[in-house]
Amino acid sequence: MSIFDRLYKIILMENIQKLLKPKVKEFDINLSIYSHPEIIDISYDLLTLEFENKWVYVIFKNVIGFRVLDEGNLLGFWDEDVRTSGWIWKVESGGWFELEKLRSGFLAQNHGDSHNEFLILGINDCVSIIAESNPIIIDAK
Repeated sequence: MSIFDRLYKIILMENIQKLLKPKVKEFDINLSIYSHPEIIDISYDLLTLEFENKWVYVIFKNVIGFRVLDEGNLLGFWDEDVRTSGWIWKVESGGWFELEKLRSGFLAQNHGDSHNEFLILGINDCVSIIAESNPIIIDAK
């Protein structure tokens, strides 16, 4: 690889990193859960999360995709100028959906603004969800 190819790759990566700087806002769940939950179970029929001390169901309809990552693999979201309160965030830009849109084979990018991205923060794991609607939150008590 020539020095020019390496330089081009570095500049390209810096521009992609700027494009992918996350912008999030808290999604109001209207429940009195103040700490991040432990994500124990995920079912693809309905994206259901079971928490350690309190049962809460989070249901997404018309799911395009979801992924589970250790929070250590999402360091860009933990910067003070990005981070917000709550444990469900609506990702306005710079998230997984934006990353997937860089791939030419990602067909959902052609569906306009009908997709939303959310990030559920767990104690150890985080779940990114791309769906066509906001989540339904149910307190199972």
